[in-house]
Amino acid sequence: MHGYTRKLATVGMFLVGMGALLPPSAHACVAPNCLRGTRFALPADGGAVPANLPGLVTVPPLLESVDPTTVRLLLDDGTQVPASVTTGAHQTQVLVPDAPLVTGTTYRLEAKGVCNFGGPQETQATTFTAGPALPLPTTLGSLTAEPPQRRTFSVYGDASCGNTQAEGDTTTLHFTPSPELVPFLPWVHWTVEVDGEAWSYAKHGGLTPTGENPDTHLYEYNRRLMFLYTLCGEPNPTTPPTRGLAPGRHQATLKGTLEHAHLTLPPVTVDFELTCAQEPPEEPDEEPGEEPEGTSNNSCSQAGGGLSALALLATLRPWRRRITRRASR
Repeated sequence: MHGYTRKLATVGMFLVGMGALLPPSAHACVAPNCLRGTRFALPADGGAVPANLPGLVTVPPLLESVDPTTVRLLLDDGTQVPASVTTGAHQTQVLVPDAPLVTGTTYRLEAKGVCNFGGPQETQATTFTAGPALPLPTTLGSLTAEPPQRRTFSVYGDASCGNTQAEGDTTTLHFTPSPELVPFLPWVHWTVEVDGEAWSYAKHGGLTPTGENPDTHLYEYNRRLMFLYTLCGEPNPTTPPTRGLAPGRHQATLKGTLEHAHLTLPPVTVDFELTCAQEPPEEPDEEPGEEPEGTSNNSCSQAGGGLSALALLATLRPWRRRITRRASR
């Protein structure tokens, strides 16, 4: 029996070392890292940048920052374009040229990310061409909501990369940007509110010209920008608390801000209802073990993957019975 006790204690110490027996702090399962690297908010299709763009945005690596002294705009021959660099939304750095870009000119944008946990970073660079100046947008577009449906989906907790399967009523928002906004979309950051309360946000370029939200960044705020839900059925003790909406009628508001434009774009709204009507749940829309985009097997994941302490102790019970029987012989 003493041998079993020593083995069980060893397992317990191993779990403590892993952090499995301790409550993780916020973002504990994804240590700040530079796996994704610094990126530049530019048209995904390589299209031209409006010559009168208010500011060129540099987005930092995951949960990190950009060294503002490394943000530069250069011409083809290496001449540095006079500009100022200032802090933008969501830890971005924004380069504001002293004069509008010159139509037809090719530019090179450089920056270096700061990564406290991933070692020194190399300078990232990209080139783009300036297009003609365009009127700044005055409208966002339109917003609609799908009819609600009962389904099973993943809920992400504040301090966990893992997910819990939950059942509830859901709706997905669909955004159609106005034609005048489309050329400026890469430099717009987004917020969704429900009944005046923040639901989620997306960094610059978070919505495409077709209104899709490809970059969910669940490791930062745990809820998808355009996916709204309420939890139905019996409470699940493992489901993160207060993460869903209350059943009933709601109003969703989408807000978009063009970085450094110093203008207010009127938000768009849509009413919807989540009733928790009794309907058969659909199949899960994603695999239970799916990790948020941007995580890796090297991150310090403490939930959603691997055995929990209770599960491991349950596994050890048959082992203990076998040892007990041997000791009694």
